[in-house]
Amino acid sequence: MRPALLLSPLLLAACFAAAPGAGPAPAPALVAAQEEACTAAIAAHVRRPQSEVAARWLSSAGGIATVETLDGGRRHLCMVDAGGRVLDYQHPDA
Repeated sequence: MRPALLLSPLLLAACFAAAPGAGPAPAPALVAAQEEACTAAIAAHVRRPQSEVAARWLSSAGGIATVETLDGGRRHLCMVDAGGRVLDYQHPDA
């Protein structure tokens, strides 16, 4: 039973390892700026205050981040560049 106990932490560590080819995590300031840009764009889109839109940074590929926002029960996905510009947004559940 002892080998199984030693193997378990190794398996857990492998589960949490970064995907092959994934770069380092973006700086918290960049994530915050991208979330803020998406929040502002979606708030304007749905004509609601920014305080009613919640954003969550999901991922980044090729310098473009995907940020999810929720306003009430509606979900939007923004594509935001490193300069904080919203390039596009989608309604994935529509």
